Amino acid sequence: MISQNKKKQIQSLKTKKGRTKEGLFLVEGLRCINSYLKHSDDLKELFIARSIASINKNIINLCEEKNIPYTLISDKVIKAISDTKTPSGLLGISKFTPPPEFNLNAKRWLYLYKISDPGNLGTILRSAAWFNIKNIALSKDSTDPYNPKTIRSATGAHLYLNIYQEVNYNTYLGHDYFLLGTDQNSNDKIEKSAYKKKIVLFLGNESEGIKVSIKKKMDKLISIERLGYGESLNVAIAGSIIMNKISIK
Repeated sequence: MISQNKKKQIQSLKTKKGRTKEGLFLVEGLRCINSYLKHSDDLKELFIARSIASINKNIINLCEEKNIPYTLISDKVIKAISDTKTPSGLLGISKFTPPPEFNLNAKRWLYLYKISDPGNLGTILRSAAWFNIKNIALSKDSTDPYNPKTIRSATGAHLYLNIYQEVNYNTYLGHDYFLLGTDQNSNDKIEKSAYKKKIVLFLGNESEGIKVSIKKKMDKLISIERLGYGESLNVAIAGSIIMNKISIK
């Protein structure tokens, strides 16, 4: 069984206000739950639909090994508390882990300017983790990185990243960073000589890009060459391509 108070808490965690108040966020889906169980001690409890319990015994075993309480509930209840239209049958509650002190000596930073779509943000975070760009800064008015959709899209990437919110881009000025901006109208491409520098990669809002006044501060504005047809690339795809270019081992 699941209490009414717990249902109310879960519903509250679907909002930024609720997540901030509770210091908790939702983790949903098999891959996400697996990542949080295997690579984190932050998962506080788990709810499992009875219909999938028999095929997810490894999840139950992990909960028991780590002393994480889990509750078997009906498909009807899991659908009521889930953030998705077609629930996976696995929903967890995790606590926040504060990021370490802001490191302006790090070789790579990703700065996200007013990214508004939770799915895009999650995909960007997933790519950043893949390409070992661990330090992520979000501008004011960016979507919440702990939005349930962002968590699902990132599939556990949050566990490998240092994520900072409401960061002003001026923070990087005067710290010997090469500021690399994106602009689909630019004819420039990133040069290999820039790879050895300390780089902050700026990705802009889905519809408006990077603010003009910020573009003027960039050391270089680059675009991705179009080889076929299309008006533009999705910001998450473009960002992934560029992160691959500037990543370091």
